[in-house]
Formats: sequence, C-alpha cells, structure tokens
Amino acid sequence: MDGNNLIQVLITAVSYYFFSREFFKFSAEIRRKPISGRLHFACFFFVYLWFFIASCLELPLVVNWFIFLILLGLEVRLAFSFDLLVSYGLALFCVIMGLALNVFFRSLVSILLNIPVSTFDNALSSIKSFPIFLGFTAMVFLMYGLRRSHFSAQLERMMRYRKSLVFYTWTEVFIYLFLMIQLLAYSQSGNEMGIKTWGIKSAVFSIFVLVITIIYSLRVASLHYYMEKQHEIRSRLIQEKQDINKLWKLAYTDMLTGLNNRQLFEKRLEEYAGYGSCITLSFIDVNGLKTTNDQFGHLEGDVYLIDVSRILSEISSRLNMDLFRYGGDEFVMMGNGVNEPELAAALEQANEQLKSGPARYPRSISYGVVRGDCTDYPSLIAEADDQMYQYKLKYYEKMARS
Repeated sequence: MDGNNLIQVLITAVSYYFFSREFFKFSAEIRRKPISGRLHFACFFFVYLWFFIASCLELPLVVNWFIFLILLGLEVRLAFSFDLLVSYGLALFCVIMGLALNVFFRSLVSILLNIPVSTFDNALSSIKSFPIFLGFTAMVFLMYGLRRSHFSAQLERMMRYRKSLVFYTWTEVFIYLFLMIQLLAYSQSGNEMGIKTWGIKSAVFSIFVLVITIIYSLRVASLHYYMEKQHEIRSRLIQEKQDINKLWKLAYTDMLTGLNNRQLFEKRLEEYAGYGSCITLSFIDVNGLKTTNDQFGHLEGDVYLIDVSRILSEISSRLNMDLFRYGGDEFVMMGNGVNEPELAAALEQANEQLKSGPARYPRSISYGVVRGDCTDYPSLIAEADDQMYQYKLKYYEKMARS
C-alpha cells in the first residue's frame, strides 16, 4: 500500500467514524439507552475492517454493501437489544441513505472529471475514497440534523406500531434492491453520459421514495398512537365513572336491601326544598321485627326486611316515588306526583300482601302519610312519624285484643 492509498483509507475511515458515531447516537435516542464509547468504537472498527478487506480482495460493490447491511443490523441488535425487524429497519435506513449518496457523488464526480464510473470500483487503488468521503460526510450532517430535530422520537413511535414498521421495512428492502442494481454500472468500462446521469437520478429517486415512505409510515403510526391514547382516555373515564358509581353505591346504598339510605334521603330532601315544591311523604315502620329477631334469629329478620323492601320498591316504582331505608326497621317514601289517599291505599295493599304471604310469624307495616311544603321538611317528617306511631299503637292494640 503506497502513501496515496494510505491517505485514502484514512480519509474514508475518519468520515465513516463520524457517520457511525452519529448513527449510533441516533439509534440510542430511539432506544433511550446510551451507548458507551468503547462499544461504538468496536462497532466502527469491525465494519470498517470489512470495508478494508473487501477493497483488498476487490470484491464486487454489491457484495460489499450487502455484507455491510448484515453487519450493521447485527451491531444495532447487539448494542440496543432491538428485535430483528427494528434492527434491520434502522440499518436499511442508514445503508440506503449512504448507498444513495455514494452513487450520487460517484456519478457526479465521474461527470465533472469526465471519467468512467468503473473508475470507482472496489479496488483499493481506485479514487473511490473522494465520493465516499463526500457521501459519509453528508450522512454525518444528515444524522446530526435528525437528532437535533428530535426525529428519533417520531421514529420510536412508528416502531411501536408493527404494521407501519413492516410496511416501512419492506419498502426499504425494495429501495435497497433497486440501488444494488445501480451498482452493476460500476462494472461497465464505458464513459457514457447516460449511465452517469442515470446514477444521479436513481440516487435522487431512491432518497425521495424513502422520504415519502417515512412520512407516510409516521402519519399512520401517529394516527394509531392517537387512537390508542383516545382509547386509553375513554377507558380511564369509564373506569373513573365506574369507581364513582361504586363510591356512590357505598355512600348512598343500604347494603342489605339495596335501597337508597338515610344519607341520600337527607340529600334529596334538600334538593326538593331547593325546588320549593310540595311533596307527599310517608314514614314506614316494620311491625314486630325485634320479636322476629329474638324468636327466629337475625337471618330471618333480614329476610323479613328484604321482603318488605321488595314490596315497597314495587309500589315506589309504580307511583314514581323515591324509596329509602331510613334505618333499622324504618323506611321513607316520598314524591311530588302522588296525593295522600293514593299513597295510603298503595301502602295498605302492601300490608295485605305481607299478611297473606307464607311466614311463621305475623308480618305487616305501620305508616304515616303527609303532604306539604318541602321547605319545612323537618315538620313534615315529624308529622309523618307521629302518624306512623299512632298507626302502630292501633296495630298493637288490635294484636292484644286478638
């Protein structure tokens, strides 16, 4: 190797080193995993060693760039633990841009110097180092610009969407094969202008198609990303709504009967008072619950309460009223679309239903029904409670006589 050849090797080595550094930094940003200087130098060394050996052996350029792709993809996979599709997607991007720029500058220099493109074959003694230097230098600025523009973040999003990545990688494969065909021109010894201009057109066309493919793949991946985000937000809102409903149920539902509890009753009373309308209100008490608990056990007492709540729920649904378990053996029913006689008649029917049902003990309810201005609801409650108490006294007097 003479001095000129050594200078060419050093020039291409320096240009490839800086290109390799920018490319691996770019890949590291996608992976969000830094690469050590020692590991990067090892990656640079083995690939450039291959370039040097290929030139010494004067292998066809097609073989040179094919092995370069294989080695670069393996290095990306080993350095960042990407899967094969992502590793070779990145490697193909690097190789296509590098190969296109090399074809472009080799064709351009051959035109400017009026020499055949075969002058830039893979022999160590050829003058290929100058267009190679220009190509790798252009790639250094390109990769640096992509890193500065945070393009790696967009590419990372695309690589998470498998369908978009597969489409992008397969398109890269076809562009790569197209460029490999262009390398066959370096085996032609002629100095035809058409071959040179075709090389420039092919390089520009390949870069154009690659850019369009990247833009399209990024658009599709971004659409999928925002659809996933929308789905996550919708799922989170649904979950939050379910959580709110659970909290509402825990706060305002009686666990035994499933009815609204006293807390919600007081809240609804305040709402009715805010409307300033009249309401019909009934206080309801289950007769003989303590005796049932003492004689038959609390489980039987719970069954008694559940049966009463079921019958009262049917009435409240039919009359479009609100029903609450006030506490213990007491219930409250209220609404503004029913008069006193209608509600009293419905509750009396409930009594008949309870008395006629199968049971080992007498079952019935006592109640008081009032109607009035809900802005003075404490008075309404007291009046309904007093009526219910009078009803209960009559019930027990009747039971004592029988």
